[in-house]
Amino acid sequence: MQNIVVNGRQLLPSVLAALLPSRLCREVEETVPSGDAVEELRLRRGRCASLTVAGRNLRLSTVLSGVEMDDLLLRLCEGSLYAHSETVCQGFLTLKGGIRVGICGRAGVSGGHVTGVSEVSSFSIRIPHPAPLLGEEIVHLLHRLSLTRGVLVYAPPAVGKTTLLRTVAARMAGGDRPLRVAVVDTRGELGYSLSSPALLLDLLSGYPRGLGISIAARTLSAQLIVCDEIGDMKEAKEIVEAHNCGVPLLASAHAADIRELLARPGMRLLHESRCFGAYVRLFRRPDAFDFDYDILDWEAADALL
Repeated sequence: MQNIVVNGRQLLPSVLAALLPSRLCREVEETVPSGDAVEELRLRRGRCASLTVAGRNLRLSTVLSGVEMDDLLLRLCEGSLYAHSETVCQGFLTLKGGIRVGICGRAGVSGGHVTGVSEVSSFSIRIPHPAPLLGEEIVHLLHRLSLTRGVLVYAPPAVGKTTLLRTVAARMAGGDRPLRVAVVDTRGELGYSLSSPALLLDLLSGYPRGLGISIAARTLSAQLIVCDEIGDMKEAKEIVEAHNCGVPLLASAHAADIRELLARPGMRLLHESRCFGAYVRLFRRPDAFDFDYDILDWEAADALL
């Protein structure tokens, strides 16, 4: 099946359109406003599906049955649930093209760990889009910090942090004065569209964040490390070690405000180690695929504590 294209627009990637029920694809085609792109497709067992377009949630009439949801999970796993059991138990799958599928359902738990997921109740399908014009402010901020300290971008989920990081990584690894950029792509979505042969970029795909950051700093001699969704204490300790090697980190985290962010033990360790020279709160501009920024330097953030 080819990409769903209307008036020159590619609404769904072909790898995804080939997996979804045809009636759902047709409704997506009929629903997305002219000039907009699908950012997320949400499928729910026995409930209406929905789209996120330009930051707005659009309800669809399509309702998938339990049988259709279970069949779709098998399709997403290329016919082998066992081969993808590790990431499914962590709540996600990654398709070709950097498409991330969040998964939830009935969890089987043993010893405090999820051992399997059945009766899938929801798929959250995030569709990445190249955005070459974004991120100029973050590029300037990294250079103002003389690449001696990193930048942490934070926002609630689904604002666009991964898209921003991906675009800044391409800008820093390209152009007339490129840097050696290492991208730690734990979930297989951050590296989407970073395939240009002109980029001085090393992609560590599937590595745990902490290990990938350590390899990037110590083995690859990166000048900038980029990774998504940092947070726990183990990662924080490995980031501090990379910082002590003199390699700045551009990273993202989930948080609504700076106090919430720095209240977490791992983030507090990174702050006290002065790993980040600036904290950037990300906002989506209404009805546009663009961002506004609220930037605090380390001293201003520290004063708020």
